[in-house]
Amino acid sequence: LLSAELANKLKAMVGFRNIAVHDYQSVNLDIVRQIIEKHLTDFKLFTKEVMGILEF
Repeated sequence: LLSAELANKLKAMVGFRNIAVHDYQSVNLDIVRQIIEKHLTDFKLFTKEVMGILEF
């Protein structure tokens, strides 16, 4: 249902989430900052695609 590009971005988010939750001592704060600065639009894209699927 989601585009392949967005699906790949979401997979990367899951990988980061797993590190953050299970091995938080190894989380690099510079990487967290870069994710926030460069990838918040991915969440907007996800929302837009889901709303399109649900026809909102």
